Amino acid sequence: MSCLLTFFEYQKQFPTEEDCFNYLVNLRWPHGFVCPKCGGSEYYMLSKDKLFQCKKCRHQTSATAGTVFHRLRQPLRTLFLAVYFISTSKKGMSAMELRRKLGIPGYKTAWLLMQKIRRAMASSGKWLLTTMVEVDETYIGGYREGRRGRGAEGKTLVAIAVETNGSTMGRAYLKTIDSFTKADLKKFVGDHVAKGSRVATDSLKSYSFLNNDYDHTPVTKKIYGKKSDMLPKVHLVVANLKTWLTGTYNCLPAKHLQKYLDEFTFRSNRRWA
Repeated sequence: MSCLLTFFEYQKQFPTEEDCFNYLVNLRWPHGFVCPKCGGSEYYMLSKDKLFQCKKCRHQTSATAGTVFHRLRQPLRTLFLAVYFISTSKKGMSAMELRRKLGIPGYKTAWLLMQKIRRAMASSGKWLLTTMVEVDETYIGGYREGRRGRGAEGKTLVAIAVETNGSTMGRAYLKTIDSFTKADLKKFVGDHVAKGSRVATDSLKSYSFLNNDYDHTPVTKKIYGKKSDMLPKVHLVVANLKTWLTGTYNCLPAKHLQKYLDEFTFRSNRRWA
């Protein structure tokens, strides 16, 4: 299902429950049914429940088993439309808004569906940032400012890496981390930035590991004046993230923050699509 479809094109491609089912079956088994238990290719179709029963081992499976729609009881048309609305909405969508648009009876059901779709939005991490990269950290969430300094009570620490050529901004990655320690920052950078890249950071000593495998440039306020001028692309991403979170969601539990970051990253890295 392409996110480039207009709503009218979407309706034309998926007008019925059967069209959604056939699309999902062809996507899951493009070369024909394969039993997930024994690998058999012959099956009976239990039409009432839309289940595939393997002729060899009699194992039953559905087209949604193991997918983002696993164990969801809503019609496929509703689930497909949820994906379309969430993935094509420029500013995102709250569970309450999704519930209203789709007529889902309970808020908890709509929230669970959104969490599953957000999980599917998580980056594979295969595309490392290269050439010029800005790396920094920020605090997200919480209800109070917390104490001064780098700490912030009730907030979650988030690391950000943004690819840039100096004038425009490329792909970005955001990840919750436990601390400013060298170990946590090294893992984040190693997972998302190709070795040999030029990496700009602030003057935090924990970034000293970058001198080994990267062209590291620590920048300071003495050179750039304002903090926002030091790492401009990172600060633009952080500003956009905070605006998006406060403008779309009323509640942001810290334990689910990474899912929201994954959704933001998904939108940001596909903003030209």
